[in-house]
Amino acid sequence: MDAIIYESNTGFTEHYARLLAEKLGKPAYSAKEAASKLAKGSEVIYLGWVMANQICGLKKAVRRWNVKAAGAVGLYPLSETNTNILIAKNKTDFPLFYLRGGLDHSRLKGMKKKLILMIRDNLIRENDPQNAELIKVLTDGGDFVSEENLTALLAFALML
Repeated sequence: MDAIIYESNTGFTEHYARLLAEKLGKPAYSAKEAASKLAKGSEVIYLGWVMANQICGLKKAVRRWNVKAAGAVGLYPLSETNTNILIAKNKTDFPLFYLRGGLDHSRLKGMKKKLILMIRDNLIRENDPQNAELIKVLTDGGDFVSEENLTALLAFALML
């Protein structure tokens, strides 16, 4: 495996990429940097942030590099159901690992910020107690990045 490549919107995905790269002793590049630093077909692990169940930048990465595994960084807590939805929506034929990222309102702009607030308001209207933690995060933000969340992806990467 040659490198960790990432597409980050507000910094949480980049944080995971740098943690993983440090653990593996491999470089971490933004997708833009990697385009000029890595040969087409290089073996990589790709990390991207999730928006509407799509892993941002993954399709482009798959066309350029040999993606051995992907990390999907999202706001929701880890669940098998959410991971299976991501696998189906992104049509991966390689292992996909979900990593809970975070939300920092100060790093969001325009429509993305409005979309987060619309989702929060819809969850409030649903009045489902199971959504309380997510509503709190959508309101106040939060950072869930941790080395522990990388355990499964790291174990897989060490076998490459």
